Amino acid sequence: MLGKQKRNVDPVLHGWLQEFLNPNTRNAYRAAITKYMKLLNIEDLETYLDSNPDTLSDMKKFLVKMNGKPSKTVKSYANAIKLFLNEKGYKISDEDWKKLARRGYIPKRARATTQDKKPSKEMLRNILTHSNIKGRSLILFLVSSGCRLGETLQLKKEDLELDADPPKTHIRAEYTKGGVGARTVYFSYEARDAIKEWYRVKDTWKKRAVSGTYGGNRVFPWTNQTAGFMWNLACNKAGIEKRDVKTNRRLIHLHSLRKFFRSNSKLDADIVHALMGHSEYLDDAYLRLDEEGEIAQAYLEAMPNLSVFTVEDKTLVKKTDKLEEENADLKKRVRELETKNTEIDELKKQYASLEKKDEATKNRLDQVLLSLKNLEPLLKELEKSQKP
Repeated sequence: MLGKQKRNVDPVLHGWLQEFLNPNTRNAYRAAITKYMKLLNIEDLETYLDSNPDTLSDMKKFLVKMNGKPSKTVKSYANAIKLFLNEKGYKISDEDWKKLARRGYIPKRARATTQDKKPSKEMLRNILTHSNIKGRSLILFLVSSGCRLGETLQLKKEDLELDADPPKTHIRAEYTKGGVGARTVYFSYEARDAIKEWYRVKDTWKKRAVSGTYGGNRVFPWTNQTAGFMWNLACNKAGIEKRDVKTNRRLIHLHSLRKFFRSNSKLDADIVHALMGHSEYLDDAYLRLDEEGEIAQAYLEAMPNLSVFTVEDKTLVKKTDKLEEENADLKKRVRELETKNTEIDELKKQYASLEKKDEATKNRLDQVLLSLKNLEPLLKELEKSQKP
């Protein structure tokens, strides 16, 4: 499917998209221009641009057909199309653009229409049960790191330190939204183990839609669309398909994993924002704490909160702690008893030695008494002989 999409991309659009380095930008602009072409029945952009189109009128028609769609989508699509047309020589003036906004064609405020929800750990366990190792490694990384999907899909093997404690990766500036927000992020042991397993099969895993394998240096070598497809497929199999009644969009989607990270980590709010790549929180204080290892230590303590398969029963944790204390006390008492037993054994040896000595003394005394008894007749004879 992906290979077919690439072959059908309009050549004018394809050439224009190659001017943008960020793959997320390319994907967003491609979606907007493709939608413009579809709604206005434009077969190819070269013919359209050569026809000297009334782009302001066409933009109005497009926005009318987009009416009722999520405001964020409408505004981002409109801005992308405006940029494309401007760069192709069909500039829509700022005054005309303001008129479109004043007359309600363009939303004044772009807000998320779909009220997406944070998935629970139980939901995530169900979704992961229906995911292959390719999807499982990605989901566990997103859940425990708080990274954006676009950043994650650009990671290279050398960016990850799987043997660090906690495991970590460096998000380069060129991976980030707007080229700002370079930072170090951490992820869970279960995400690390899944990534290691993915590495084990990655180079031989064949792609379904196009020829070749997933070999190469990228950790997750696929597109946003493929990631979304894997997530949606696993959600469907897990029976998690609830949608927003207005937009018909899923309430649980890949971006919801950032919401899970933000609310579940229980880390300090400034650290959470910094780890999620909000540039205004990546200040000198954060960098100092990161260099001193304080953030890594805080993450280690928070890791159970971000681990999908970790038991999060506080009562059980308390019972476990109590049992560990009792176990430590029992070990101490056993050591004390072992010491006492050693002392008793030593006393027994000393007593046995004394017993042997006493037995020898008793035998000598018996011999003396026997000798005295044998002398008794002689003593009596001696007494008689001494009488007058």
